[in-house]
Amino acid sequence: MKISRKKFPSLAQISILIVFGFLLGISGRSAVEFQFNWLWVLVLLILPLVIIFKSKHIRCLLFLLLGISLGAWRVDSEIMKLNSQKSEFDFSAKVVVSSAPEMKDEYQKVIVSILTDDKENNSLGKVLIFAKPKPTIRFADHLQVSCKMKVPENKHLKFNYRRFLASKDIFYICSSAKIQKFDGSDDKSFLGKVFRIREGLEKKIGEFFPEPEGAYLAGLLLGGDDRLPKEVAENFRKTGTTHTVAVSGYNITIIASILMWLGIGLGLWRKQAFFVAVSGVIFFVVMIGAPSSATRAAIMGIVMLWAMQEGRLADSVRIAAFAAAAMVLYSPFILLYDVGFQLSFIATLGIILVYAPLSRLLRIEDDFLELKSIILVTISAQVGVLGLLIYTFETFSLISLLANVIILPLIPVIMLFGFLTITVGFIFPFIAKILALMVWFFLHFEIYIIEQLARIPFASIEIGDVGIYWLIGYYLFFVGFVFKLKGLGRK
Repeated sequence: MKISRKKFPSLAQISILIVFGFLLGISGRSAVEFQFNWLWVLVLLILPLVIIFKSKHIRCLLFLLLGISLGAWRVDSEIMKLNSQKSEFDFSAKVVVSSAPEMKDEYQKVIVSILTDDKENNSLGKVLIFAKPKPTIRFADHLQVSCKMKVPENKHLKFNYRRFLASKDIFYICSSAKIQKFDGSDDKSFLGKVFRIREGLEKKIGEFFPEPEGAYLAGLLLGGDDRLPKEVAENFRKTGTTHTVAVSGYNITIIASILMWLGIGLGLWRKQAFFVAVSGVIFFVVMIGAPSSATRAAIMGIVMLWAMQEGRLADSVRIAAFAAAAMVLYSPFILLYDVGFQLSFIATLGIILVYAPLSRLLRIEDDFLELKSIILVTISAQVGVLGLLIYTFETFSLISLLANVIILPLIPVIMLFGFLTITVGFIFPFIAKILALMVWFFLHFEIYIIEQLARIPFASIEIGDVGIYWLIGYYLFFVGFVFKLKGLGRK
C-alpha cells in the first residue's frame, strides 16, 4: 500500500509527537493512580490505525497517543516493582560501596550494592545506608551490614521521597546499621582507580587551601556543597548561588569550554576540540562518582554547549527533548520526582530558547572575556528555572540575579587555575603555593561578596505554600515571553 507523503507526517514530526506524548504519558501515569493492565494492547492497536486513517491530523493524534501509551506503560512497570517491595524486614549481607559516600556532620550517606549470591537479596537493588561518621567509608569498600530494612517514608506533600530514591534504583533504607569492613575491594578496577584520583585531588586541595576557600574550590571542581561550613552554605542558599558548588549544567559547560579552548590552542579543529571536551566531561563525571545528577547535568551541558556553538535553535530543542526522553525512559520517576533533573532540563531549555534571540536582539559583538555572554546565560537560565524554584522551595532570593552576575564571571578562572594549582602541586609544590595565593584571593572574594549580599534585609523571602496553578501560570508566561522575544529578535 502506497502512503501519500502529503497525508503522512514527516519523520521529524513523528519523532517529536512520540517523544512529547511519551513525556506526557510518564507524567500523567506518575501523578494519577489508575489500574489499566492492557496498555500494551493499546500500543498494538494504534499502529494499524495509522495506516487505516487517511487524515494527517488524525495520524498526528495517533502518534501522540502512541507516545502517551508507551510512557504510561513504562511507568506501570516501575510502580509494580515498588508495590512488590516488603515494608520491613531484617537484613544481613555482604555489600560493596557503589558510589562516593556523602559526608555529613553526624552521619555518612552510603549507597551499596549486594555482593551475596542470595537471589532474594540480589533483587533488592541498591540500598541507602545511614552510617556513623567513623570509620570513614570509601568507594569500593566491602562491608558486612546488619540492620532493619525499611521502605522510605514520604514526609512532604510536594516531595515523594520513595519514588525519588526509586529513580536511583534504591528501594530500601538501612538505618542504625551494624557495619564491619572486611578484606576485599574493587579499588583496582577502572572506577576504583578514577576514584583514587579524585581522593588525591581533594587531599591536595586541603594542603594548599584553608577553609572555607578549600571547601568552595572542592565544590566547584568535584561537586557537592556538603563540605562548606553551615554558615557559608546558608549564605549560598540565601543568594541563590548554591548551584555553583553542585554539578550543574553550567559547571559542565565551563569544563567543556575550557577543554575546547585548550584543544583549539593546541591546533585542533573545532569539531575535534569538541569531542575532546566531551571526553573530558565524561571522565570528570566518572571521577566524581557518576551520580545521576552529574550524569544528567553532563548530558544537558553538552547539549547546551552544542547549541551555543552551532546556533541551531530548533535542532537544539529537539536534541534536548530526546536527551530528556532517553533519561526518563531509563528512570521514569525522575520526570516528576527529581528536582535536580527538572532544573537541569529547564535551565538548558531556558538558555537555548532565551539566550540565542536575546543575544541577537542586544547585538553582542566583541564580547571582552565573554562577560556579556556569561551574564546573558545566567539571566536565561534564571528565567527558565524561577517558576520551579519558587514552587519547590517556597522561597525567593531577591538578589539571586545580582549575586550570580557578580560571581559567575570569575568561576571559569577559578576552576582553570584551581585545577592547574593542584595538578602542579603533585610535581612542583613551591610553584603551586604561589598559584594558590592568586586562586585563594578569588575564592575569598567570592565568599565575601556572597556573605555581604546575604546580610541584606529580605535577601531571601519565605513565600509560603505555592500551588500547582502558580507553576502552570509561570510557564505559560514563559512560553509567551519566548515567542515575543523570538519575534523581536527577527525585527
